[in-house]
Amino acid sequence: MDENGINQWNKTKYDEIYPQSYYERHAEKGSVFVLANKNSKEIVCAAVIKYEDERWKDKENAVYIHNFVSKVGENNIGRMFLRYVEEYAKSKGVKYIRLDSAQDNEKLSQYYETQGFLPVGTCEEGMYKGILRQKTLSR
Repeated sequence: MDENGINQWNKTKYDEIYPQSYYERHAEKGSVFVLANKNSKEIVCAAVIKYEDERWKDKENAVYIHNFVSKVGENNIGRMFLRYVEEYAKSKGVKYIRLDSAQDNEKLSQYYETQGFLPVGTCEEGMYKGILRQKTLSR
């Protein structure tokens, strides 16, 4: 992130805001989703999936993707993971998949838009300034 001029997890004390205990709590609730390499069993993509998000002021029927990460160099893993979340969300009958991305990360913004996540607002949390994005699901 530093090498690419991205001021996100590397600058906002992300590991303090979301310590290991945060992920352990969500894992106990069954809301940590992972994608692993079928040969090595190494986790190559992961996120916390929620049904509520304090950054969004409405109460729409949605699934929220948080803490989304993918391993650098694993081509199309993020896209594959997002497709899985979309199928999961459809099975739960929700109308939207939602997430946010840093305002100053143009490359990530373009990526999410190619995946169908359109900007619908903004959010701020401490040093983080984000773009709220959603994808409307077809039924």
